[in-house]
Amino acid sequence: MPKKAPKNAFFYFMLNYKDEQQKKGINYGSLADVSVAAGELWKTASPQEKARWEAKAKQEKTKQNIPVAKYTSTGIPLSVIEQQQKEIQEAIQYEIDDIRNMVKIKAFNQSILDEDFYLIDVNYYCKAGNTYVIGESTVLRFNLRLGYQDSYHELINPGRIPVGYASDVKYGSTELGLDMPDETESQSNYIAILANIIDYLKQKDQNVKTLPPLYTMPDKVLAVQDFILQMCTKAGEDELHFRVYKLDTLFFYLINSIKSNKNEGFPKESLALVQLKKDPFKYTPGLGCE
Repeated sequence: MPKKAPKNAFFYFMLNYKDEQQKKGINYGSLADVSVAAGELWKTASPQEKARWEAKAKQEKTKQNIPVAKYTSTGIPLSVIEQQQKEIQEAIQYEIDDIRNMVKIKAFNQSILDEDFYLIDVNYYCKAGNTYVIGESTVLRFNLRLGYQDSYHELINPGRIPVGYASDVKYGSTELGLDMPDETESQSNYIAILANIIDYLKQKDQNVKTLPPLYTMPDKVLAVQDFILQMCTKAGEDELHFRVYKLDTLFFYLINSIKSNKNEGFPKESLALVQLKKDPFKYTPGLGCE
């Protein structure tokens, strides 16, 4: 049989209330009736009174060998925080393993030089809550043998500016060199943009079942993921079809896979990021999201 759920502080407060009322000659037909009456008193109970019954509930849990949940100062169970951290670490490790295994296989069969990789970048006016107000996106294709191949670039009208963020959007437009969003025009067609990106990723094989990863700089991962989520939400698609990986991790394993002697390549992944931040293509004309 499944274990009974542990009783909370209100349960013991309610039982005490029931006993006190019985002493006064007041009897309730069921615990449901007691719960209604005691609930009104519980709403106005002092913190000290509630603490008394919380201590009682904790004591009873200890007697029954039920682990007592611990909480953060904001009331979030530590177990939830720990689970979130575990999932984040697992996702990071999965990404590293996925990139490393792909590079290892392609290097072994000597196809790494001709393997196409897809980079994505977005520029956003500002972040409104948990949502990025996107103004521009670019996906480009490259391989080690030929370098830059081609790109798909879009200037995006995010539509109405979120309430309270007009000054942030204006600052962002100045910093990025983008026009202010035109609120008189409808939002850019996110469904069409998503379809174009998918077609771009499938250009070598329209029948491929799994889309190739999209690589971006570490500081753009969250913005790119949110942009994909916005598009997928509009289109009713599953954003999990897309893998957004860090470009520096790819760069680290790529360069080390083609080095000809031990003095080449990157001894640490952080050095790959340093090299990428030098941005030798910053002033190359014709690239989107400059």
